[in-house]
Amino acid sequence: MRILTAAFFVLFAQFSLAADLTEADVKHWTDAMPGLQAWLTQHEDQMPDTMPDGTQGIEEMINQGVQDLKSAGLYDEYNSKVKAAGYSSVEDWASATQRVSMAYLALELESQPVSLAQLEAQLKQIQESDLPAEQKDMMTQMMSSSIIMMKAVSKVSDADKNAVRPYKDQLQASFDAE
Repeated sequence: MRILTAAFFVLFAQFSLAADLTEADVKHWTDAMPGLQAWLTQHEDQMPDTMPDGTQGIEEMINQGVQDLKSAGLYDEYNSKVKAAGYSSVEDWASATQRVSMAYLALELESQPVSLAQLEAQLKQIQESDLPAEQKDMMTQMMSSSIIMMKAVSKVSDADKNAVRPYKDQLQASFDAE
């Protein structure tokens, strides 16, 4: 039991002490991403065809991507690629991807006049509507996904957003190309 408790505290301490993104981190990610994305695109037909159901956050989707690499037997090869790109592992790269993506989304949402309360009110309206069940389910799933994303994005630090801000246009072009 002591070992489990110690392991928990070590993991928690590592998570809670995660440093904010720097501009150098974002530049590193933007420089590495084209080659890494090209490899993923080249191997996408070998990956499991798992589609998110819309209830996952970015972290869960990225974790699923790592699991898909393992399931497809591609993890070791991709791990070599991310190490060559300067990351310690696929998980390290995935963490950077998550943080850069979340900070980018936070900046995008700052310019949107939609609040969490508005999304929750819209979800309630959908759930109470007389729409056909299939349409209601689809709209509920989409709205729930937006709410999950909004909640996650609200936790992004100002430092992470400030690190991403100079790269916002470059990231927009990169995300649009995917």
